[in-house]
Amino acid sequence: MFQDNLTPNSSLEELLTMLSDAHEYAELPVRHNEDQINSELAPRLPLAVNPHSYDSAHTKAHLLFQAHFSQSTLPSTDYLTDTKSVLDQAIRILQAMLDATADQGNLIPALHVINLVQMVVQGRWAHESSLLILPHIHSYNLHCIRYVGDKTGKKRTAIESLPELMAYAEDRFELLLEMLEGEIERKEISQVYTVLQQLPVIDVKMTVRGWWEGETGQVEKMVPMSHKGGSRPDKDWIPVHADQEYVLNVELRRANKVKKHDSKAYTSRFPKPKDEGWFLVIGEVDKKELIALKRVGYVRNRTNVQLALYTPEIPGRVIYTLYLMSDAYLGLDQQYDICLDVVPASIEAQVNTELKEELEGLDF
Repeated sequence: MFQDNLTPNSSLEELLTMLSDAHEYAELPVRHNEDQINSELAPRLPLAVNPHSYDSAHTKAHLLFQAHFSQSTLPSTDYLTDTKSVLDQAIRILQAMLDATADQGNLIPALHVINLVQMVVQGRWAHESSLLILPHIHSYNLHCIRYVGDKTGKKRTAIESLPELMAYAEDRFELLLEMLEGEIERKEISQVYTVLQQLPVIDVKMTVRGWWEGETGQVEKMVPMSHKGGSRPDKDWIPVHADQEYVLNVELRRANKVKKHDSKAYTSRFPKPKDEGWFLVIGEVDKKELIALKRVGYVRNRTNVQLALYTPEIPGRVIYTLYLMSDAYLGLDQQYDICLDVVPASIEAQVNTELKEELEGLDF
């Protein structure tokens, strides 16, 4: 079903409908009079459903997902039980959907599917402020989350994202207390601070490894990552041979040391414990093409991940983008450009690459 319905431009809303239409939800109970309850619940939620299908298990699943993301009050304890059942299966189904869109090489729906995973785990819409995943923080509290912008203390600037607040309040409880005192209870501020300290801060480094013409062995080249915008200087472009395989080595290092080695993510609205994990995606944005995808587990200290990178057949400059995306949190994703200056193919480099692959496959 996913392979038949996924397109290169599938929107997040379309993917949510596909998720709800999965065969796994066909047996979701629609009890006596629940079609009427569904018809009353639907207008309170942001996305429209077919008004002639309120007795459908798939429509009910769609409404339960929306209510979960919107943190809406459910009409009965049966609906709460049904929501847990729907969420229990959702991650596995979304993993299959991600595999299907990756097989098709489509970048946009792959990123949307990962956003859906984050939404399911956190119980929030992806377009909302990422600060709302924190405990006790609601949309009406956001106006208080500001930092002092000058020495007088009068000018305060809004903090708009989770990484901003994590950096500002790192090891400084008093700053968080100053913001939120009077808005929520002190013990609740302490809980917000505890969650902020445990959220992962991941530093990323990248190198490209492979064969270049004229080299006697494999060479590893650093990927420049300090660019802040505007046109790229020549030094940022890595020369690579056309139509050749290289290895992108991605080093992930946890910058904030967690006191207890607990791999569990903060998931107050997900029905069961979940380990922190990550998706690494390489895409070519101009062509909306997915180049590579890899799942990564919990990063405790340092993790090295290798992804195969195939260069285009035609020489010229191309930009690939690396996306590091959480499988548990909204708002902590990172992306970096990999600027490749594709030069003509080299028979020598290709032969060395293929020979190395053959030797690695032999048992001595």
